[in-house]
Amino acid sequence: MDFKVYEKQDLQEKLQIENRENEMHFVEESKRYEIKEERKKELEWKYPYKTSCNIPTMTSVSRIKEENMQNHLPELLVFTGENTKSQEAKVPEFLKEETKITPAKKGSLVHLCLQKLDEKQDYDVLKIDQFIQSLVQKQIICKKEAEAISQKDLLRYTKSELFNDLKQAKKIYKEVPFYFDMEAKEIVNKEVNEKILVQGIIDLYYIDKDGHMILVDYKTDFVKEEQELILKYQKQLDIYKRALEEATDKRVDKTYIYSVYLQKMIVL
Repeated sequence: MDFKVYEKQDLQEKLQIENRENEMHFVEESKRYEIKEERKKELEWKYPYKTSCNIPTMTSVSRIKEENMQNHLPELLVFTGENTKSQEAKVPEFLKEETKITPAKKGSLVHLCLQKLDEKQDYDVLKIDQFIQSLVQKQIICKKEAEAISQKDLLRYTKSELFNDLKQAKKIYKEVPFYFDMEAKEIVNKEVNEKILVQGIIDLYYIDKDGHMILVDYKTDFVKEEQELILKYQKQLDIYKRALEEATDKRVDKTYIYSVYLQKMIVL
């Protein structure tokens, strides 16, 4: 048997070389692993603010209500001005006559009339008819639309507690547009630190004879009981209230829904 004898120094040098090679190999492997991991991270990377990107910067109160109440027809906003003196867009008569009078359209027409009625007047059947005809003459509505308006509903409204309060009110504000910043998580139900600009139009608010600020929203929905309206519109009216209080720096003392169908004021 042959034996090879190595000097200690030779063995140490050989061992050092092997160690260096192993170290270099380890370093190279580590680099390859790090590069691989980096590539993996790059490929699997997800934008941390993706949720925020899907959040709108602006929305409307009607849109919020629609998202919370599926199968609900969006309301038609008739005005865009601050009060009843705002200009209405006049549509050519021949086009308006062809308009189909849907239930939603009827609701919008009643809503329009409630905004236009003069609280200083004492209405009867004849005056209600004259009022509707005046809207036709001003080309705000057409004859076909006038025929679809329930004069009975309007007359009842003029005999209501609300209309009587408005007669005695110190100030009345109708169709007031607003813009209001809300936390996005209140709307989209996601934990995000973003804000959404919400826009809407307040049907009516007034300062009553005792100096209280009263917020009112007209609803023409066909419902069996008032609880249906409360469940459907509570969030919408909460936003109106917050927006109004922020804009006026005053407290809203009472919030109501006036139901045309139920012919009553509903306290929220």
